This record gives sequence, C-alpha cells and structure tokens, in this order.
Amino acid sequence: MRFSVVGISHWKSGVAIRELFYLDKDRKKRLKQYTKQVPGGVLTLETCNRTEIFGFCEPKILIEALCCSIDVDSSFLKEHGYVLSNDSAIRHIYRVGLGMDSQVLGDSQIIQQLKKAYNESRKDQLSGEFHQLIQSIFKAHKRSRSETDFGRGNVSVGFEVTQRALEHFENIGNIKILLIGAGKMGKVSCKNLISNGAKHISVINRSINRAKNLANLLDINISSFSKLEHELHNADLIITATGALEPILTPKNFTNIQKEKLIIDLSVPRNVAHEVCEINGITLIDMDSISKVNQKALEKRKKAIPILENIIHEEFKAYKNNIDRSRFLLPHIKEVDYKLNSITEEELQKVRNKVDPETFNQLEKITDRVKKKILAVHIDRLNREYQKVEQDA
Repeated sequence: MRFSVVGISHWKSGVAIRELFYLDKDRKKRLKQYTKQVPGGVLTLETCNRTEIFGFCEPKILIEALCCSIDVDSSFLKEHGYVLSNDSAIRHIYRVGLGMDSQVLGDSQIIQQLKKAYNESRKDQLSGEFHQLIQSIFKAHKRSRSETDFGRGNVSVGFEVTQRALEHFENIGNIKILLIGAGKMGKVSCKNLISNGAKHISVINRSINRAKNLANLLDINISSFSKLEHELHNADLIITATGALEPILTPKNFTNIQKEKLIIDLSVPRNVAHEVCEINGITLIDMDSISKVNQKALEKRKKAIPILENIIHEEFKAYKNNIDRSRFLLPHIKEVDYKLNSITEEELQKVRNKVDPETFNQLEKITDRVKKKILAVHIDRLNREYQKVEQDA
C-alpha cells in the first residue's frame, strides 16, 4: 500500500509561513474528521519547526485533509511545503526520527515528539504495518545513539538559548530572566541556564499550577500575568515559549525601556511581534534565527551521517522484509488456525455432556496446548517456505 507524507518545515518556509499551519484544538478536530477514513490511520507530527501528516494512502487525501483543516488552498501548500510518497516518504520519516532533518542537527527532542505523536495516533487504531514502521524507526534511533557520535554533545534548542545568553551578557548569574510559558521548551531552556550559572529567574504562565510545578522543580520564582508589565520592565533576558496563537508581546509592552533586553522567542506561532525588533535596545531572536551550534559536537554529528544512512538502509530493508513475510504468512496462519479451531471445537462438543465440568475444562486446556504446538510447527514450515521464496527471487 502507498505511504505518503505531506508537510511544511523550516527547510523551505520561514516561521511566518509555518505558523499558518499551526494545528490548534479546532483544527485538530477537523483534521481528525477528514482523515478518519484513511485505512490504517494517520500520524500527525507537529513541532516548532514542522507540521507533517503521514499515512498509508494517496498523498492527495492528506493534502486535502490538511488544507481543509486550516482553510488554505492546496496550491499554497504545494508552494511552501512538500509531498513525498512510498520509499521517499518512509526514508523521510526515518531521517526525521533520527534528528537528521532537524534545524539543529541531531536534535534529541524530536524522537520524544515522534513518540508523543505515535501515542496520540494509536488511540485511533493504527494498522499493524504502521506500528512496525514506527517501531523500526525507534530501533534505528537507538542504534544511531549507541553506534555513532550523532547524539553526543550539547546541540539542542535549549542549549542554544544558553549560548545566546552567554554571548550577549557578561555574566548570566547577574541578569534577571523572565520565562513566559512553563512548557517543555521553557523547562529545558531554564535547566540549561541554571546549569550555566543563572540565578534570578521568574516564570509566568496562564496555568498557575503549571507555573508552580516548574518553579518548585527548578527552585525559581513565580509571577502572574497581572505583573507582566513590571516583570518585562525589570528583565534583562526574556524567553517566550507559550502556545498562544497571536503575539502576546508587542511594541506597546516596551515603551520607555531603560535598559537593553535580549528576547528569545521559541514559539510557533510567534509570541513576539516582529516590530519589537525595531525598538532601540532590544535584540530579538526567533526560531529562524537559531542556527549557531556547538561546532565541535556538530562536526562529530556530520561525520556520523554516512553511518546513519546505512542504519536507515538496514532497518528499512528489515522493515520491508517483515512486511513481506507477514503478508506471506498471515493468510496461511489464519487458515490453519481456523481449521484447528473448527476441528477441536467439534471434537470437544462430542464429549461435553459425557464428562463433568472440571474434566471438560482440563480437556480444553490440553486441546489448546496441542493446538498451539501444531500451529507452531506450521509457522516454522511457512517460515522455511518464505525463506526459500526469497532466495529464489
């Protein structure tokens, strides 16, 4: 069956285009409705740098579903996004899962994001073939970390936040830091900053409980949105990482600033209006600006790419072999299992009224064990037949 991916990412489109494809709660509901008839289900992967839909179907089905969900024309998606099918689409999802397609090469967060997307999709009954593909990607990811240097060294968005702060300020231990948003991205950034000496951090979040949890975990201060203007005025470094659909910080928030500020916007859609960067004394960095990385770690990762390509080749080949094997074996196994069930059920019925219930239960257990052993013999025979077919091909 054909496998397809339709998506948009940082490689082809800037954040201003990518944020148009952000899937809020309502859009996700619509997308689910448009894709509910896709055989085998779909997997939707959404990060700050990409929105992608994978499925065992024709690509036009995914194109129509995504475009209808976010109310854009298909020509707009084709101009700014990409459509891949069959082997190209499968290799793409391997590369995404391993971090080879990330803005920060080898990003360690992408595999967790893929796992989250997979767990969400599993609720809607993914096919066995889809499950095997994702498990194969997880195996390839594990190999990429154990057999190469691809996952070693600090190269991540959270690390980049700290690097930018260290470059901008003489001593981050002396600056006041405001984190707006208590999600995973903000948490990772905070941990990196603290490990590099940051001491004065406050967090603001619309969910006060989530802010309290983060504040307690990292031993940082907590503030409220009612004090946002005060916190913005005092902060030297401002990090935004919320799920807001519109900018929460605009030029109006920065009138009469009395000291220079570094603002790092980690959100898509953007939390900070672009016009803010035109204000004197403010340096604004968004996701499109984060490109500098730890060069030593990056070079190691680049050198590992040929090995990773080979890992993908091997795991992809093994995945396809498992699918071919399943397609060969399953119809025969089902046939044998059906015949065994029919025979045993018929024979058990003959003695059901001739023995007591306890004896009959024992007969059922014995019959079940015999049936499983016979089925195992047939599976072994079918495996040998499949291997012979493969060798003769």
